[in-house]
Amino acid sequence: MPAPPLCQQINEDIANMTTLNRSTLSTLGKQVSTPQYHSQDVSSGILHFGVGNFHRAHQAVYCDALLNLKDLQWGITGVSMRSPDVRDVLRKQDYYYTLALIDQNTEYRVIGALQRVLFAVEECGEILKQFAKQETQLITTTITEKGYCLAHGKLDLEHVSIKHDMASIQAPQSIYGYLAAGLIERFSACRSTENGQLTILCCDNISAGGEIIESGVKALLEIHNTDTLAWLNTNVSFISSMVDRVTPADSEAFTEQVKEVLGVEDNAAVSTEPFSQWVIEDNFAGKRPDFDKVGAVFSKDVGAFERVKLRFLNAAHTMLSILGYLADDEYIHQALQRKAFAQFTRDVLIEEVLPVTSVSSEINAHDYIDSIFARFANARLPYKVMQVGTDSSQKIQQRLFPSVDASLAQEQDTDGLAFILAAWVCFIRKALDQGDLNDVQKEQFNERLSSNKSFDLLHCLSIAQVHQCEFINDEIFIKKLIDFRAQIDKNGIFETINTLSTKEVELT
Repeated sequence: MPAPPLCQQINEDIANMTTLNRSTLSTLGKQVSTPQYHSQDVSSGILHFGVGNFHRAHQAVYCDALLNLKDLQWGITGVSMRSPDVRDVLRKQDYYYTLALIDQNTEYRVIGALQRVLFAVEECGEILKQFAKQETQLITTTITEKGYCLAHGKLDLEHVSIKHDMASIQAPQSIYGYLAAGLIERFSACRSTENGQLTILCCDNISAGGEIIESGVKALLEIHNTDTLAWLNTNVSFISSMVDRVTPADSEAFTEQVKEVLGVEDNAAVSTEPFSQWVIEDNFAGKRPDFDKVGAVFSKDVGAFERVKLRFLNAAHTMLSILGYLADDEYIHQALQRKAFAQFTRDVLIEEVLPVTSVSSEINAHDYIDSIFARFANARLPYKVMQVGTDSSQKIQQRLFPSVDASLAQEQDTDGLAFILAAWVCFIRKALDQGDLNDVQKEQFNERLSSNKSFDLLHCLSIAQVHQCEFINDEIFIKKLIDFRAQIDKNGIFETINTLSTKEVELT
């Protein structure tokens, strides 16, 4: 039976005194930094889709820094797309949570930029109202690669969520549906004023994300509301950004560690590295937050930064996750401790990727590569290989495929790239066999395995949209893939990778 009202109130009061929230904020130790502003003074100038760990460790931290400078218009209303869990946890904490910067020493900081979180499935109406508000100046997204519903680098018109939203956006299922429905509300509320301008900013690891979002939204508005589409063309900008910060999934041990430091529970704490980078395309339609005052960079050429991050840092992360899983390592830093894996990954970046990648004069490529390995080696910030390996069929399309095509076009060496793609097929097969695979294409991989016991390499790559690439037609390269796959199956990952090294490598 439910507790009587008085007992229920007492229980709630006790919970409030033992949980991070507005009332316990002043009780935290001096080693914990807290917001230098009052949440009631903050307005939500930003509507953000995807309030996972990365957003809370990256964009929300930049907003928190702006709020600490008393620029109080850049609070965030967050939207959880798939689950109410983040909303429910943060609501109990008045939307405060702890950021732990983990290096030789750990720094703790309470972030207060989130003003509220809405669950898309249950609170669509409230989300659309947020679009219509004049104070909303910026819409941002961190929904991961699979949330963009792409095929061959373009909107997948056969995707179930896209087909749903093409039929109706009364209860959207895709990011494009929510944005299209929201922009219709914005147009209706703002067309009689001069203050309706709005910027939509992609903050995911996806090349030209702003253009992809724009294309999808316009496709839906062409169907559902052409008046909004015409208004959009002169009042809304879709822009991209390059984001970078390692943010692993957190454990129960981490939560207990935060509780010990704070003296209260925080069930939404996130851990991350000290390094953080955010390069934002400088093409805002409405107000532009002064993110450059708190460490971000505005640029007219975000693509140059995106390309370097995807082809070096993200590619290295994916390579180490593949190799580590095949070697039964749990974490990226453990894979990197294997000299064979570290040498191989560095050789591929320097000898195969760098010669075919245009690097901005603002970036020292060799220093950048060195920093990648230094960051990944941080054992105090353990990042699971299978977290990196999540949705790898989507990730390799941007992280590895373009380098292969570019290398072949310029007649450069491709042995390392061929090897890692062959290893990826072995990774998929092993993850399927052991029940570890977390991939948007898992059902297709399972169907392929059940109908073809040999799990053909080309069929596996086709699920990852390899046919959008030129290298699928290069017979010599494809033969390399097939040969490496056979060698890994026969001799194992260690012996096979050692045949690629030009240096003496100690296998562990």
